[in-house]
Formats: sequence, structure tokens, C-alpha cells
Amino acid sequence: MSTWLIIDDHPAICFAIKAILTPLGDNTIISVSDGISALAQIKEKQPQLIILDIMLNKMDGLQILQHLRQLEIPSKVIIYTSLPAETYAERALRAGACGFFGKDQDINQLATMCQLVLQDYHCFPDFITEKLLTSSTHEINDKKSMLAKLSDRELTVLRYLSNGLSNKEIADRLILSNKTISTYKSRLMEKLQLSKPEDLVNLLDHQDIQEYSHEVQ
Repeated sequence: MSTWLIIDDHPAICFAIKAILTPLGDNTIISVSDGISALAQIKEKQPQLIILDIMLNKMDGLQILQHLRQLEIPSKVIIYTSLPAETYAERALRAGACGFFGKDQDINQLATMCQLVLQDYHCFPDFITEKLLTSSTHEINDKKSMLAKLSDRELTVLRYLSNGLSNKEIADRLILSNKTISTYKSRLMEKLQLSKPEDLVNLLDHQDIQEYSHEVQ
């Protein structure tokens, strides 16, 4: 038997949500009205599902999401709020929520969202999904454009830098001098418009460089 937790400071809303969730299975459904109590219940019960309002006393819903991530508790969270999706849905998604449901929507649809979230789906307004997909595509294209400026040898040096190798280690692998590697680093900084050598290490994920390397081979 799993535990489901409702976090909302309105008793009538907690009652209504519990009535909606009860038919979904043999689960223990509990409710709390403030952030501190919610966090205590989360640590003790480690609920499978959490229905979470954002506007709470003592600790708001977004803070609770942050604590969940820090505690590495694998609860699935649906934000249930009267706050506008245009402002808060993306924040909730980035903070680790699995769904966003407005209090102006038909509460009976909340049961369907809970079932979907428990099946590992993410349920957010369409405009949020489209925005994130567009942002992700732009980010990927920007990275590819940056890497396309580099010669094969510069790309190799950057890949080794992303692996944390020193100038000497890179020079030994490429049978070059330390001075030549320093020259390559200077070229990389110029082409990629960076101001500090250490920025080369953190510029791109190793996976990004590897994927691009495979594409151009």
C-alpha cells in the first residue's frame, strides 16, 4: 500500500481531492496544510504521489520541490494551484514536478492526470512543452554552430580538455609540445569568444562534443 499526500491550506480542497483520489486504488491518503508539516510527512512517509499547492504557509510549494530534489525522494508531484500557468508551470517543471493542474480546471480531470503521472508521463500545458522543445532545439543548434568553427585538431583538443586532461597530457597523446597545445587553447578561446582558459573545460558537455565528433567523421 502506497501513501499519497495532499498539501493545501484549504480543508475543503483537501476533502475534494481525497474524494477524487480514493477510487483510484487502495492507498493511504493524508493531507497537511503547511510547508513544514508537509516536509516532515514527506521524510517520514516518502509518498508515491504528492498533490501540492504553491501558496502555503511556512514554506511554499516550489521550496518543497527543491527539498524533494535534495533529499532524492522519488515522489511524483502534481502542482495544483490557482496561480497562472504562464508564470509558474515552467518553473514547476524545472523544479521537478511531473504535472501542473489549475484550480480553475474541472477537478474531476485531476484523477486522470494522477493516473498518467503514476505511469511516468509528464502533464503540462501545451505551450510549455512547445517552448521547451523550441529552446532545446535552439540550444543544440547553437552548440553545433560553435563546434563547426573548429578544425579537426582543435575539436580533438577541446574534447580532451572536456575530459579534464592537462596541457602536458594532451601534448603527450597528440605527440605535440606544451606550447603547441597552449596555442590551440588560445585559438579555441578566440573562435569560441571566451575570456578565460578554464571556460573551455565547462563550455560544453563531453557528450555534446562526442556526438558532434561522430557526426563529422
